[in-house]
Amino acid sequence: MSILAAGAAAAGPWPREVGGIFLSTTSTLPAAGDWRPLQTETYAEFGLRRRVTLGGSFTITTQLDQANVFARWHPPDLPGGLVWGVTAGVRYEPWRAVTYRLMTGLDLGRGFDTTRGNLWMRGGVRLYQGTGYFGRELDTDLSSQIGWRGDRWLALFGVSHATTRYGRYTRLRPAVGVRLGPMMLVAEGVVPPGERIEAVRLSVWSNF
Repeated sequence: MSILAAGAAAAGPWPREVGGIFLSTTSTLPAAGDWRPLQTETYAEFGLRRRVTLGGSFTITTQLDQANVFARWHPPDLPGGLVWGVTAGVRYEPWRAVTYRLMTGLDLGRGFDTTRGNLWMRGGVRLYQGTGYFGRELDTDLSSQIGWRGDRWLALFGVSHATTRYGRYTRLRPAVGVRLGPMMLVAEGVVPPGERIEAVRLSVWSNF
């Protein structure tokens, strides 16, 4: 089970501006003090049209572990300032019995401007389904996040819950970021509820 799912830079309900690009590179490190990365992930989004965002990611351990491509459509906003996005794509995992799976998703969010920065809340669901040697497989990823961004600092707290044929996994995901010129450096913890920190994710975001 990849602990990279539903990380701080995961796709959300807000569209990218037309022609806008977001890039992030994340290294996941074990919390035990061994600073050799467990996984490295590259994630990208591109604003194709006003309400259409394209994206993709790939994750590497000693070889390609996972790759995703997707398109996200943003319908008109809902009452109360709620924004949402509908996502469809394909996930490739060469190590699984079901190598290719279709992905569908839904994201919902709300932002608030304050005198001290921007606050937001968002939630999302992803379904990954395909058919292989063991019949039909369906994985689910649920995520929620609350965040704050000021002129220089960023603070996030998220919860992710994944269900696969191998088990169920819930993780708390606190994170903090600092702007360094045109980039944002983000450190995120991955914590099983009631246990010690499992891993640390260090990310560089191109813009935010």
